[in-house]
Amino acid sequence: MQGIAFATSPAKTTIASGPLVDLDGLIGDGPFPYCREKLLCTTPASGLVIACRDLADPAVFESVIARYGRKFPGSDRRAVVSMWSLFYFSILTIAPSVHLFVNRRAVPLGLDGASLVCNEHTAEPQAFVFSGDVEFSAAPEQDLHRLMLDHVEPLIAAMAGNAGVAPKLLWNNVAAYLSWILKEIAYRHETAPVGGGLALLNEQTWPDGRKNPMHGMMRVARQQCGLEFAQRKVCCLRYNLTGVGGCGEACPLPDGRR
Repeated sequence: MQGIAFATSPAKTTIASGPLVDLDGLIGDGPFPYCREKLLCTTPASGLVIACRDLADPAVFESVIARYGRKFPGSDRRAVVSMWSLFYFSILTIAPSVHLFVNRRAVPLGLDGASLVCNEHTAEPQAFVFSGDVEFSAAPEQDLHRLMLDHVEPLIAAMAGNAGVAPKLLWNNVAAYLSWILKEIAYRHETAPVGGGLALLNEQTWPDGRKNPMHGMMRVARQQCGLEFAQRKVCCLRYNLTGVGGCGEACPLPDGRR
């Protein structure tokens, strides 16, 4: 950690107060191996560890994006921010959703209690460190909604204000991964009740009555041959990054499909 210039408070080692739950053990050798080592109850020995709440600080966020942006010299900063957020939100949605809907475990990942682990050289998100107890989830869709309210929503508001990136783009980044993993869970683990989670994506309003910022962000498109595929509503801009290809048919823009 020496030589790190990030303007953030030092992260503390966090250990849940209740019985420890072996999250990676729950994943085991099953169909979701990419969820291992993504949610940690203790701070790792290596990597940059930043309190998630500190990412709302413009100076901290700029230091992260500046470091990550070195991978894409001369690229549109909005595309850099979007690409970084894709890594962030993929970790924040995929592993927690598997634990909620398959293992019925709610991992405490509120913005105020979680920390982000980044690659120490590129600042690319790698995992989250959580504090608090992993609890049994009696209503996975409610716990997923809480994750949206307690972490995703305030962070997107801060990121949009700090980076000049449209909130709709960032919410579409969240929706893309959430839609994918819920459908993957339904396919790989047929008994998992993902319907309530999909409602958080597809319904016009959330359970609290507020407008759903992910509504309509993922839509079903159809090729000329009749094959259906998922397509974003808002382009993630990754095609503007040096050395990075587009998203193919998932992109709503012709330039982003190359």
